[in-house]
Amino acid sequence: MVIYVKTVGTVKSLDEGTKLVALEVPEGTSVSQVLERLSLKDWEIGFILINKIRGARESILKDQDQLTLIAPLAGG
Repeated sequence: MVIYVKTVGTVKSLDEGTKLVALEVPEGTSVSQVLERLSLKDWEIGFILINKIRGARESILKDQDQLTLIAPLAGG
């Protein structure tokens, strides 16, 4: 199945900025498995959205889902 991964902000292991890429994954793939495949650490992700709705690392993805990974926010 194909999912779309969108990164927003400075996700350390990936290029900075907003990106959208198609990713072929097996049925039953979880968000945490996608994070592992992309070599992302837990601390690099602040928010997870699946089709613009809050998701979790345990969420199971479906064909054509858009997974949005947002870097942690910091400021002062």
